[in-house]
Amino acid sequence: MFRVSLRAAAAGAALSIWFQLPSDALASNLLPPGVDSSDLPLQGSRVADPPTPAAALFANPAGLTQFDSTTIGTSIGVGYGASDLDASSTIGYRDSEEQFPLIPAFGLAMPLSDRLYFGTGLFGSTGSTFEFEADPGLGIDEFFSETIVLELPFALAYRVSDSLSVGAKISGLFGQLRTHYTLMGTYFNYKINSPGVQAGFGATWKASDDLSFGLGLQTPGVVWMDGTMDLGGGMIQDVEVDLQIPAKVFLGATYRCSPRLTLSSSIRFIDSSSFGESIIKFELTPAANVPFIPDAKDEWKYSIGAEYQFRDDWWLRLGASYASHIVGSAGVNPLVYDADDTKISAGLAHAFGEWKVDAMVGYAFPDSRSISPAGALVLPGEYSMRGGIVAFGFTRTFAAE
Repeated sequence: MFRVSLRAAAAGAALSIWFQLPSDALASNLLPPGVDSSDLPLQGSRVADPPTPAAALFANPAGLTQFDSTTIGTSIGVGYGASDLDASSTIGYRDSEEQFPLIPAFGLAMPLSDRLYFGTGLFGSTGSTFEFEADPGLGIDEFFSETIVLELPFALAYRVSDSLSVGAKISGLFGQLRTHYTLMGTYFNYKINSPGVQAGFGATWKASDDLSFGLGLQTPGVVWMDGTMDLGGGMIQDVEVDLQIPAKVFLGATYRCSPRLTLSSSIRFIDSSSFGESIIKFELTPAANVPFIPDAKDEWKYSIGAEYQFRDDWWLRLGASYASHIVGSAGVNPLVYDADDTKISAGLAHAFGEWKVDAMVGYAFPDSRSISPAGALVLPGEYSMRGGIVAFGFTRTFAAE
């Protein structure tokens, strides 16, 4: 059984790497709300009792103690993200771009003893893509940026008592940044990448058989990205950024109202203003040095979820969330921006034997940012976005020998 579990884990991780590297989250999703087809329909609200190993590794590693048998889960989502830039009233420029990224996740939980549990997985922790076309007639060049940060956590969780569990994780990170734009007459076209590291902790407390509370903490992390850029004429310059991955705090509560109905809620705080302290540095053109996210702000996210078991082997999941924008008005530009993020979602789960299959749909309500000529960093106008996701996945539990 142990060998079978490791083969399945390796296959799931390999598939996640293959799908994740080309593209990551939606353009509006600089910070993802959850990780897989079980977690996303609840909008990440199950911090106290994460529904899958990946969800536990994402928010609260103490949640691994729920899986008393080896459990593997994986999912793949197809996202839709649309970004619009309307500067027609100021300079006559207008463009829209659409993205259809694949969004995978993988997680494994394995009991090592009656009280000690191990977990590992792979998912995206930060991601965005923006692309607006050039308009030579207006003197506007192409704007393109793509950011990917993958997280590979290794975690241990310990059941201290029937009511208290704790957990910790260390995560290897891999980050990549690609950008094309023109500044001060120089065409900037580069790709930089490198590994990084971050740690996290969690705790779950069962106040009663029906009420649980969860806490997840992630320390600040860093990805040391570097690479080179061709300036033409045989000149090559180094490009680097120590990307500060922000600290995170997750707080959640889950209440089982009846044997079939479970309600959950959570609050998430992310110190995403640290993105503004991550300076992209150019060796030969230091005047072009710029923060990874100019005028970065902290994020607050509020989520609620409901799960109803309407038959012995069928579950309905509903969720809603609101997250504040993390790019301040002084930092909004065609290479990176966001809006206040309001989402709703729904999902179905069906169990048969050792398998559970999930499907979900989610929708992000359109929102926009209006940037005046006096306050524009690069281009004034109205920046708006909308999006959605469809995801499918499965979880398998291996019976203990």
